[in-house]
Amino acid sequence: MADEVTPLTAAPPAAGQPMQVAVQVDVSKMQPVYCNFFRLSLSSSTEEILMDVGLHTGIMIPGGMEPIHLTHRLVMNPFVAKRLIESLRQIVVRHEQAFGVLEVDPQKRLRRQG
Repeated sequence: MADEVTPLTAAPPAAGQPMQVAVQVDVSKMQPVYCNFFRLSLSSSTEEILMDVGLHTGIMIPGGMEPIHLTHRLVMNPFVAKRLIESLRQIVVRHEQAFGVLEVDPQKRLRRQG
C-alpha cells in the first residue's frame, strides 16, 4: 500500500461549487507509534502548536511511578490543529454510537466494572 489517493476540496471556482482535487499520499515509509499520553503547548510563537506523545506504563518502581516516555513531537499550525480536533471529535462520536460512551476518568471506569 504505497500510495493512497485522498480527495481534497480546493477553493471554490467562479460558479460557487467546491472543486475536488485528488492528491496522492505516500504511506510507504509510515511507521506506527502507540501513544497513551500526550502533552500540548503553544510554542514560543503564536503560529505553532506542539503536541508531545508517548507512553505511560503506570508501572511502580522503587521511588514512585515509572517516568512517562515522550517519543514524538507533532508541530502544527492552529488551522491544522482545529481540523484535527474536528476529525477526532467525529471519530469519537462514531465510536460511542457503536460501542457506548467512553469514560475518560479511570476511577469511574473501575467503579463501573466492579
